[in-house]
Amino acid sequence: MTFGEGRSKRPSRKKARAEKQEPAALTRQHLEQAALSYLNRFDCTASKLTRKLALFAKKAGEHADAAQWITELIDRYQKSGVLDDSRFARNLSSQLAARGKSARVISQKLSARGVPGEVTHDLLMTRKQEDPGAELEAARAYVRKRRLGPHRTPEKRDEYRQKDLASLARQGFSFDVARQALGSQAATDDEL
Repeated sequence: MTFGEGRSKRPSRKKARAEKQEPAALTRQHLEQAALSYLNRFDCTASKLTRKLALFAKKAGEHADAAQWITELIDRYQKSGVLDDSRFARNLSSQLAARGKSARVISQKLSARGVPGEVTHDLLMTRKQEDPGAELEAARAYVRKRRLGPHRTPEKRDEYRQKDLASLARQGFSFDVARQALGSQAATDDEL
């Protein structure tokens, strides 16, 4: 056998199957099946599902009514409660807060996921009113996870205090919250 020759001259089964199958024409039912299949696997926002369905329609072959079908499906799923941006935002924000993310980072991540700005604003304001210490708890979770401040060995705490404050600042926490999360040391002129 010389270089470049396969075991046989015929194409692989996978390649032959792919060549035989022609894409089916896009129908409303195909779009709905794709939407339900995606929603069964993932919770998402209306904008994310719209993008996914538009991509599906583009791959399956454009149809003149595809955009209208997508809009109707999204509206129907929102009315039935299958698709709910505020539920998605609540779930994601609670997961991110438990991982030690600040309100600023949570807001950015929700925006990147397609959650409308007013939903994000309302959620963060409600969170701030219901649990005023949530930001500090998130900072403490981050400090614990990264082993900063009180989780360092006692002889290294003072040496790394500035770096720990900077790390919390990069995560979107305010100076006061960062200082409280790192422990009760008197603020020095260097920190201010």
